[in-house]
Amino acid sequence: MALWHEVAAALRGAIASGKYQPGTKIPREAELEAMYSCSRTTVRRAIAQLTAEGLVLPVRRGGTKVRAQADRASVGLDTTAYRDDLGYYFSQAVQPWRALRTPTVQSGPCPPDVAPLLGLGFGEPVVIRDRVMGDPDTGKVMQLATSYLPADLADGTVLAQADTGPGGIYDRMENDLGWGSLDWEGAISARPATPEESELLGLEPGVPVLCVTRMTIATAGSAEGRVVEVNLTRRDASRFQVRYAINRQT
Repeated sequence: MALWHEVAAALRGAIASGKYQPGTKIPREAELEAMYSCSRTTVRRAIAQLTAEGLVLPVRRGGTKVRAQADRASVGLDTTAYRDDLGYYFSQAVQPWRALRTPTVQSGPCPPDVAPLLGLGFGEPVVIRDRVMGDPDTGKVMQLATSYLPADLADGTVLAQADTGPGGIYDRMENDLGWGSLDWEGAISARPATPEESELLGLEPGVPVLCVTRMTIATAGSAEGRVVEVNLTRRDASRFQVRYAINRQT
């Protein structure tokens, strides 16, 4: 094991044991060098690792403090497509949230992780719809939502317009484009946040995003059987967790 791993493990254990309490500073770099008989580079790599794990935070005026772990809001593993006056939504937890900024629509190359889901090749064009969602009363950003639609289906249609009318893109797909009653499939994952995601969601260093990827599948018309949209939502993984029931086998 590399020495910086050992230093990180020792500090991680000290945090877990309560030696270093949330909100308090761990020893400075020079003190850690002496404590563990190592170089400044080793100390910094160890601290960088703990920062990436979300255990510590750099302090603006020097030093590093233990990050307080916020209580997470539990989101039930919801597999129902709901509907209200505004159209479809996919979790009771997000129903009160609204767009806090004007949604943006642009064309661009399909990201490499999304292209296989849409059945596209690397770099093929898509229509990209971005929304910043949150609490309309406080203005707190709670979720980033991005939709990717194949350009050959969306270009020149209402799906590429900023305002898609009542019910949004799903009503347009079902009622105007004749793509049948849509089907959806979803997946949950996590990954490091991009700088833009960190800024919009107000993430602390080292906090990842909780990702829900939803695929929209047409059941009729010219797009029958195709994935016509991939929707990617991102939330602060330090504030949300997915909850589900476990049933005993009988």
